[in-house]
Amino acid sequence: MKNTNYALVTTFVFLLLISFAAVDLQAQMGQPEMITLSGRVIDLTCASKGNAMMNNWRNVEDNHMMPTGEMKSCATMCLKGGQPAALFSGGEITAVFSCNPQATLSNYAAQSVEVQGHWAGAGAAVKPFVPMKIRAGGGSWEDVNCATMH
Repeated sequence: MKNTNYALVTTFVFLLLISFAAVDLQAQMGQPEMITLSGRVIDLTCASKGNAMMNNWRNVEDNHMMPTGEMKSCATMCLKGGQPAALFSGGEITAVFSCNPQATLSNYAAQSVEVQGHWAGAGAAVKPFVPMKIRAGGGSWEDVNCATMH
């Protein structure tokens, strides 16, 4: 009986210490600073490839003929195919989204949007942006589904 009580108390103390450590870690980490960015949702691959090859950002605005015969933006076609998404503003890529575009971002392909989220990877040369909410044209905010990451 003594050994059983000792084991229970030891286990309880251990779990209590782990809980305090987790709470302390969360307090130290804090919440990331949420910011709002504006720009156009683009397909990072085609836009950057086009700029490298032609020395312009024309691929950001180009349309392509779809198999159904309709014209769609390059971003729509490529983001639905799973290419990485980015935000384009002021003639440059201002954020690379750390989220699979198929879930939510492809719905905003080639549109001017506002995106709420936070920067990830402090100190990195290219910081990914974690999008949390998005809206186009001053409409209502939609949660960005980042359940499936790149």
